[in-house]
This record gives sequence, structure tokens and C-alpha cells, in this order.
Amino acid sequence: MHKIPTISYNDLKNTDKDVLEFLTLSLENNGFFVINNHPIEQKLISNAFHIAEEMFNLPFDAKQKYHVPGTNGARGYTPYGIETALNENVADQKEFWHQGSTTNAELIPNIYVDEIDNFKDLDILYKEFEMMGVEILKAFANFKLPYNTDISDSAQNGNSILRLIHYPPTDGTNEHRARAHNDVNLITLLIGGNEAGLEAQDKKGNWVECNCDENEIICNIGDMLELISNDKLNSTPHRVVSKGNESRSRYSIPFFLHPRPEVFLDSERTLTADQFLTKRLQDIKLN
Repeated sequence: MHKIPTISYNDLKNTDKDVLEFLTLSLENNGFFVINNHPIEQKLISNAFHIAEEMFNLPFDAKQKYHVPGTNGARGYTPYGIETALNENVADQKEFWHQGSTTNAELIPNIYVDEIDNFKDLDILYKEFEMMGVEILKAFANFKLPYNTDISDSAQNGNSILRLIHYPPTDGTNEHRARAHNDVNLITLLIGGNEAGLEAQDKKGNWVECNCDENEIICNIGDMLELISNDKLNSTPHRVVSKGNESRSRYSIPFFLHPRPEVFLDSERTLTADQFLTKRLQDIKLN
């Protein structure tokens, strides 16, 4: 049973009053909602999880050759124990991979794992997520809030990230696999993890389990959209905790929808997406 609201993808693109009321209540009370009947093929999603499992099970030395220091983790592999949530001192218990745009030549090019034949299939999933994310932003535009920019256009060929995450088995002494944090981007589209553990904090301060079937996607608001909407749409804290499953690996695949780097986030046009992102990546020790 879902503990966060659910809407079909086709209804989400509808501009009628009921959809706007659903989005308003969902985002004001939770900041998260579940999307079903979405257009991304399950075969493509399952393939991405297989790629993630195969890649993270490579020997450490093989993975480490795809780690690029000095790029704030923008592409390739980031080892376990590096990323640290904002204002936290203990690193998250995860390793991850970043895949970016193939259509914006101004951005850092992708890295590909030689050991996995179909690794470039991630680029297909990336494009599907980007198209879906832009459509969702169009729905948000129906709020007719005083946005600082055309939010759906800002994400076309943006600096978005497809992230493959592996939370290795732990001894359970630290229940937080990823400590409470807010996403930096516009919106996040999350394929459900293969293990439970994701929780979001509602407006009353309660932690709510974010359960999602394998054919559904969770959407949440990030800090950039909060800025662009003049704080009318609020970014939501969330975390990943152990649910008695710490002895097993947990895999998760979020897509972080970002604007193009040059897009201004504030009405004064003094803060670009690139400036905001760079500062955050440094703060969470991704350098």
C-alpha cells in the first residue's frame, strides 16, 4: 500500500483542475509522488539494474580506473565513503556512477566501462528520463507560479545526471545508508530500489516510507526548483535507512533533472545553475 500519492503519467500531463489539485496537495504535504503507467519500457529499466550490478561487482581496481578526480564526480565512478550529506560528518555508505548528456557538447563527455558490452544502453535510458522529466515540468508550469525562468525549456539538453547507486552490505552498526539530504536539482525521478529503505520527511517532520512497485517511478522536488518557484514548491528531505536488509546489497537508479548550466535560478539573475551546483558538490565532498 502506497504511503505517498500516486498518479498516472497521462493524467499528470493533463491540465484539468483535478490534476492541479492532486499536484498541489501532494507537493504541499509530501514533496513526493508516485507515477505509474509511465512510458519507459520495463526491459530498459531491468537492463540498467543488470548493468549496475555487473559494474559494481567488478574488482575495485577495475572500477577505480573510471574515477576522475577534480571533476566533482560529474562523470564515471565515485568510490564508497566519499559523498557526505550537507551538514553531516559521516559519509554515506554507497558507491555510484554518473552518466550524463550525449547531446550537449558543452558538457563533460561520458565515460564507458570497457568490461560491460551493453554499457552504452544507459544513454538510451538517460534520454527517456530526460523527455519524461521535461513533460513533468510542463505540468508544474500549470501552477502559474512566478517562476524565474521557463522551467521546462531550461532542462532541454540540460546538465542532468543518471546515477547508478550501490549500497553494499553492512554490519548494521550505522542504520543510515544515505543520511537525510535534499536533492540539488530541479526534480528527481527514481526507479524503485531493489530493497526497501527510502524515506521522505513530510511537512510535519514525520519520516514516510516511499514504497514503489518496480513498474513505477517516484518524483520529488529539488532545491533548484524551490529557488526557481520562489519557494512555492519545496524541496523535500529524504534518506535511505536499513530495514533489516543491511546484510544485502541495495541498488537504486535515480535521474536528477538539471537545467543547462547557464540558466539563472533567481529573479535577480545573479545565480546560475552551474554556480549553485558547483558549490553544493564541494559542500558534499564530491571533488
